[in-house]
Amino acid sequence: MAEFSGPFDGSPIATQAQWSGMAKRFGLDGVHAVDPSNTSLAVTGSGATTVAVAPGRASVNGYYYHSSSTKSLTVPANSGSSARIDLVVLRADPTTSKAVTAEYKTGGSTAPTLTQTDDGTWEIPLAQCTVAAGSAVVTAANVADRRWFTDRGAVPSVPGARRPSVKNQLLVEGSSLYVGDGAAWRWLASPGIEDGSYTPAWTAGTTTISWGSGSQNIGRYQVSGRRVDLTIQLQPSGNPPAYTDPISVTLPPGLPSVSDSRSLFTWNYDSGNGEGVALGVAVVYPTVSTAKIARLRYGLSNGTTQATTPNAGALFTNQPFNIRSGDVLTISGTYWTA
Repeated sequence: MAEFSGPFDGSPIATQAQWSGMAKRFGLDGVHAVDPSNTSLAVTGSGATTVAVAPGRASVNGYYYHSSSTKSLTVPANSGSSARIDLVVLRADPTTSKAVTAEYKTGGSTAPTLTQTDDGTWEIPLAQCTVAAGSAVVTAANVADRRWFTDRGAVPSVPGARRPSVKNQLLVEGSSLYVGDGAAWRWLASPGIEDGSYTPAWTAGTTTISWGSGSQNIGRYQVSGRRVDLTIQLQPSGNPPAYTDPISVTLPPGLPSVSDSRSLFTWNYDSGNGEGVALGVAVVYPTVSTAKIARLRYGLSNGTTQATTPNAGALFTNQPFNIRSGDVLTISGTYWTA
């Protein structure tokens, strides 16, 4: 098999096939427009035996197309007994016409198949037209927009020196991605962690809690920008001592909570030892640590009237439940990282 590469001195891009093979990788096929509100190469029905293709530009399999004026296409008569579904296409023909042209392509009960031969005829759609039985008339209502659009890729930007917003344009600034709406650049995404897991460290005060050598103790998290989604699940295989300090547990390594607020999670306890089920709130106290959940709290009943001051208790290894083998403790929630 012969090899070709170019353009180099002595090895230029010399044929249309070489140009198409290279240029089609520059971008996708489509009309050069940002959204359907742009009328570039839009098709309209005249209510007569023609449809009109508006001026515009496009790329078709590596070939450039530009029409500077409206082009009228004749609608072939439908001699059948049912409605016919046709297409208006841009057709690149490197063999016969050696050009890209707008063409009317008849179908049947369904739209005709696009011809897409990589080194031969290649078509992309502009519109779908429905022609009634015994008619050659296409009204405006019987034309459906089927244009493919293509535009520039994401453009880089210097912070504080952004270009004016371009509708549907992607912009990369630092490590963040924005999309333009024509008036402003709207934040779209920032780098994160697709998914991750870690082994949470459980403590009571300064003492490490051992839940047993066969315990299931896993934290799963996903990061999007500065937001962290976290789930921790603990299934002890042993029975730790009754420590005098509340239970706390670490957040994912390298992802501390913000220091200006108390991040909240929910926790759920299911006893396999006949001690019931409970639900509560887990809290990060930045004054204690931004790297761990410092308290797992649950509501206490101090009275039966609205005037009674509410209170909450902290979860210990043995209060209000004796957490041990057969039990399941789950913590889940979202927090902002620093």
